[in-house]
Amino acid sequence: MAGTIGGYLAAACAAVLLAGFGPASAQEDVPLPRSLLFNETEATAVTRAILDFERMKVTGTASVEETTIGAPPPALPNVFVSALASYGEGRWTVWANGYRVTPGHQPPDFTVISVNDDKAEIAVGGSTPAHFMLHPYQTWRSRSNDIVEGIVP
Repeated sequence: MAGTIGGYLAAACAAVLLAGFGPASAQEDVPLPRSLLFNETEATAVTRAILDFERMKVTGTASVEETTIGAPPPALPNVFVSALASYGEGRWTVWANGYRVTPGHQPPDFTVISVNDDKAEIAVGGSTPAHFMLHPYQTWRSRSNDIVEGIVP
């Protein structure tokens, strides 16, 4: 009995294997799915997210579709101060928006004018210039032109 079951099993395996090796035209007509885990819409979204991530690493901007959805982005970036140090005699260091700012090294989007004991005087240019004072762990929001506690990138 064991020999016949083994024979049937071997014949079934051979039939399955040979069925997969049919004519080439029959295999070309069946489209293969792009993903076993995601449907077509989800697979497209994952692919777009990966491409956007790679584009952001290179250019620093997301896709065109993402930037046009919703409200327009502000012309000026938010400015947040993480920390500051005043050494006296016009020497200081401010950590703002991920930059280490010194009197001789200013970031591209804003200018630190001066630093007192616990606050930094900052100016932002553009179509609507702004001038404000920030303490550490404060953010100036460009869209609403106000200052809030905490870091809002």
